[in-house]
Amino acid sequence: MKKLITLLLLLGLCYSFTYAQKIIEKRMPFAANQSVDLNLKFADNIKVQYWDKAEVYVKIAVEVNGGRLNDAFTVDTKSNSEEIRIKTDFDEEMIKKGRPEDCPETKDGHRSSWSRNGDSYYVCSTINYEVYLPKKAEVSLETINGNIWISSINSTLKAKTISGFVEVNWPKGKGGNLGMKTVTGEVYSDLDIAFKNKKQKNPIVGYLLEGTVYGGGPEVRLESISNNVYVRNKN
Repeated sequence: MKKLITLLLLLGLCYSFTYAQKIIEKRMPFAANQSVDLNLKFADNIKVQYWDKAEVYVKIAVEVNGGRLNDAFTVDTKSNSEEIRIKTDFDEEMIKKGRPEDCPETKDGHRSSWSRNGDSYYVCSTINYEVYLPKKAEVSLETINGNIWISSINSTLKAKTISGFVEVNWPKGKGGNLGMKTVTGEVYSDLDIAFKNKKQKNPIVGYLLEGTVYGGGPEVRLESISNNVYVRNKN
C-alpha cells in the first residue's frame, strides 16, 4: 500500500512538472542602417538594456494557462536591409482550448475570459521579456499591458504601453528631445527639462509634455494610456 501511495505521489509530481514555464530566445544580427520594431502585444514586464554587440537579443519567459498552453504564444521575426521586427501574439485557435480550471483567481499575471458562439474561453498568462539592443539602434516598442523598464537612452526611442507604466533611466549629460504622454496617468521626472509647453490645469483627454534635456538630441517619446511615465536621472 505504501509503495502504491509513493508511486502515485511520484506520478503526481511528474505531471505537475509537465507544464512549466517556457523560455524563448531570439537573436538577430544588426546592421547600422536598421531600425528595430518590437510589437510585444501581451506582457507583464519588459526590461530593455543596451549593449555594444551588433545583435538584437530577446529572452521571453512564458507561462500560459499554467503552462498547458505555452505553445499558443507565438513569436514572429523579420529582418531586411532597413528593419528588424519582432512580434508576439497568441494563436487564436490554440487559445480556445483554455479551461476555467487552468486559471484560478490570482494576483499574478493576467486572467481573461470571453464567449463566442456559446463557447467560453479562459486565458491566464505570465510573460516577461529581457531585451538587449545595440546602442545605435533606433527603437520602437509597443505593448498592450506590459510595464516597460528602459535602462538608458542612446538613440531615437519610442515606447508605448496601454495599461502598464514606462520607466526610463536617463544618463547624465545625454542630450535628447523628450516627449512624455499619458491619458489617465501622470508624468514624473527629476530631470532638468526645458519644456516647450506646460501641463493644462484640467486637460480634457490626457496631456503631452515636450522639452529638451541637456541641450537636445535624439527623439525620445514615452507614452502610457492609463498608467504613469517616469524619467529618472541615472546615477
